Amino acid sequence: MISIHHETHYQYSKAPVQSVQRLHLTPSSSDAQQIKHWQIDLEGTDMVFSCRDHHGNIVHIAAQNTQNPDIKITASGKVETKDVLGVAGRHDNFLPLDLYRQETDYCKPGPALRKLEAKMPKSDEDISFLHDLSAYVTDQVTYQKAKTNSQTDAEFAAAQGSGVCQDHVHIFLTLARRKGFAARYVSGYLVTPAELAHQATHAWAEVHVKGLGWVGFDISNGISPDQNYIKLASGFDYRDVQPVAGMRFGDGTEVMTTEVSSQ
Repeated sequence: MISIHHETHYQYSKAPVQSVQRLHLTPSSSDAQQIKHWQIDLEGTDMVFSCRDHHGNIVHIAAQNTQNPDIKITASGKVETKDVLGVAGRHDNFLPLDLYRQETDYCKPGPALRKLEAKMPKSDEDISFLHDLSAYVTDQVTYQKAKTNSQTDAEFAAAQGSGVCQDHVHIFLTLARRKGFAARYVSGYLVTPAELAHQATHAWAEVHVKGLGWVGFDISNGISPDQNYIKLASGFDYRDVQPVAGMRFGDGTEVMTTEVSSQ
């Protein structure tokens, strides 16, 4: 059983007239994880809407009804996980798989990605190719913090030759899609002391493989997700799964901090 406490804190130099946040902070039960308890607590804002999006993710919308210079959003709960060897299983939403083969703003090839594509590993067996591709991406693009940010696309990270898990996933998705695979971005938690020491959430990829369905690949760590992973949301790229995405109306500056703890 894994316990998660994920706090996001917005601090404004001047209370905004209005702010709205979209939250992908609630996991769903599956073969790999059973949600025993989960809740979202809000300070300085109110929950106004919840639904499932077109990817099947649980989404909440929070809106500030009174002017407030501080907003706290806390997701917490307990999840029972098990190792399913990275196999997430059958397609789980109504979107055609072909849509997961398309380019996106984050996953659009340019000269650097085409150069990587030209030297991709070759294998007639899908799973072997995908594991080799994962290793190839991390070999070509060094894991290095503070060289990219949440707006960095796959082409920039590939040209630079460094990035973090988000960049590895976007590069992997771009190359896998160029090979004809349906592939998607996954956000969630990797619950190890080393991982939680330096980031709030983790990112990995899932590829739809004939006979298996969706199969996970943690490119940055060179493994498939196991019992140490909790999946929050999936989509075409990071934009679809961002844990907290907001907009505000008003003057002043904004600082957002995030902290995750687990046991």
